[in-house]
Formats: sequence, C-alpha cells, structure tokens
Amino acid sequence: MSLTVKALNGDTSFLLTFSPPVAPISSPGLFPGSFTVLVDPWLSGSAQILSPKFSITERKAPPCISSLKELDEEPDIILISQDKPDHCHQETLCQLPPDSLSTILATPAAAKKIRGWKHFDPSCIHTLTKYNEENPNSIYRLVLRPFSPRASPGEVTIALMPAKRDISGLHNAIGITYRPPCSVLSALPGSYLDLPPTPPASPGSPRTISSTPRTIVPSPYHDREKTLSVIYSPHGVSYDIIRPYASSHLVSEAALPLGLLIHSFDRVENPWYLGGNIAAGSPGGLEIVRNLLAKAWISAHDADKVNKGLSVMQMRMRKFGVKEIKKMLGESSQTSGPRLSDHTEIISLSPGEEHRIGKS
Repeated sequence: MSLTVKALNGDTSFLLTFSPPVAPISSPGLFPGSFTVLVDPWLSGSAQILSPKFSITERKAPPCISSLKELDEEPDIILISQDKPDHCHQETLCQLPPDSLSTILATPAAAKKIRGWKHFDPSCIHTLTKYNEENPNSIYRLVLRPFSPRASPGEVTIALMPAKRDISGLHNAIGITYRPPCSVLSALPGSYLDLPPTPPASPGSPRTISSTPRTIVPSPYHDREKTLSVIYSPHGVSYDIIRPYASSHLVSEAALPLGLLIHSFDRVENPWYLGGNIAAGSPGGLEIVRNLLAKAWISAHDADKVNKGLSVMQMRMRKFGVKEIKKMLGESSQTSGPRLSDHTEIISLSPGEEHRIGKS
C-alpha cells in the first residue's frame, strides 16, 4: 500500500493518490482499488480577498499544470479546507465541467461559496461537519469496491476538526484514512459481508460502492488490509483539537502511527486585529509529529509569494528549513521513545515534484 503526493503549485495544492498493496509501482492509469484526492487547487490567476487594496496574493513560481483539465483523470474527491481564495479558487475549480464526476467535499463556508457560483451540480457538493467522536455520521465515508464478491471492500474516511473560536476561519485539520480492498482475490473461508454479490458502482465514482457506511462482519482470518492515515492542516491547529479524533477514530482504524502530516514549516503572524496567527509553522507541526509519530511531514503554504494589501503590511514571518526542523525533531525526541529525527521524513516539494510513502 502506498500514497503518492504530488505538489501542483508548491504551496497548498496537492494530488494524493492512494494505491493498494497489489498495485505495481508504475502502471498506466489507476489500479483498481486506488483512490485520488485533490486538495485546495489554485492553478491560475491571483488570490484576492475583498479587494486588491485589502489583500492580493500571487505565486512567484508557476504551477506544474495550468488547468485541472491537464490531470490524467478527474479526482475521486476534491477537498477544500477553507473559503479563502488561495484554497477555494473559483477560476481554477470552474475549469472542471459542470457535470464533473468528482465529489467536492468542503468546509461549511467553502461549500456555501461554491454553491453560490452555480457552476456545479449541487448534488456533487458535500459539506463536512465538525468531527464528534460520539457521532459516527460526523465522518464522511466512501466504501471502495472489493476485488471479488466475497472479499472485503476498502474504505476512505474524511473528518473535519476546526479550531475553537477561530474568527479568521484559517485554522483546522482534516483527517483522511485509506484502507484498500482486501488484496486476497479468492474468498477466504469464514469471511462474509452484508454486501450484495455484485455491488453496484456509486454515481460519484466507478471505484466506489457508496458513501453510506456498511457493516463488515469480521473474519476469523482478518480479511482486511492496513489503514493509512493523513492529517492536512496547512495553517495549523492545536493538537488538543486533533486528540479526540486520534484517540478514537485513528485508534479504532488501527491507523497509527500517522502516515503523513501536511503542515506549514514557516510561522506567520499578524497583529491580533488582523487575525493574529496566520500559520502555526514548525512549532505547531512538531507537536502533532511528537504525539502521532508521523512517518512523514510535507511542507504546505510555504511557497514564495507576493503579498500586497492592508492586511499584510504588518505581517511577520519566521522561516524554517528542512535541516533546522530535523534538528528540532532530534532535540524534542524522548530518551525512552523513538528518535523522531530518524523516524520522520521532512519533505519540501516544488511544483511537479512527487513523494511516495509506504510500499506499493
């Protein structure tokens, strides 16, 4: 099982491709049981808030593609983490056709904004709700088609963890888990599901069964693959916000240690009356890595940009490089636990670069 992360604009736009263990390292198209998530695409134009006088941002480096039409396939899910234009970019998203087969998952403010464009079929836009460990329906689930009628299906889950009292709406974490369909193609004795013999594909994706949770009866032969977990939090959020999700959902899914953290390296601050902390940077990322023993940490929201306007005139930034973060990880390691500087990969991707996590 593997996850390939491709940076599209060197900032916060990523294409995540999850692949099952039986998938070859390189093959044309997506292998059955694979799943793709496009995160916060911003490929063209500038990102403007209110007016250019207040805030306008332009990237210095061009993205690796200029349009979503250049993707090999439409992604299964387009994930929008907030309503700000460098994450929820109308010009980029509307490059997709109105009848796109992709499912758009967005935070409440972003979903409302996208519906207001009246470009997409409303049925393909879904609003993420705040994660609640006591409410299973607060997790968005997609069941992945099994390889054979009697094998176990896989599952993708997505959960939103917003910061408390975040007036700016910048700070949240989104958890993603991927469990591929069982790679045992022949039926195992004693393994059975509450699925029909030939489960139909859902309208949203040919690789899924439905977005409704199904009860899987455990097999004595443990007919189930391992689960890979991702936390996406480009602006950062306190680990206290993630803790309930980690201690309940990730534990129940056996999805720890965390496979990947996507989080800013650089810390960005504004005066309190202009939003205060903009990006938690490495100090916040280190807290998450320490608690979840993340195997990899990829930089987000750290690309060189041209920021103009009243909202950024007093902005202050503290940049952190890969070597400095590795040193901080080494210093923060517990003497009785794993040495984080050896355990966690620290990666910064330029537009078009990819990084593979796990074994294919």
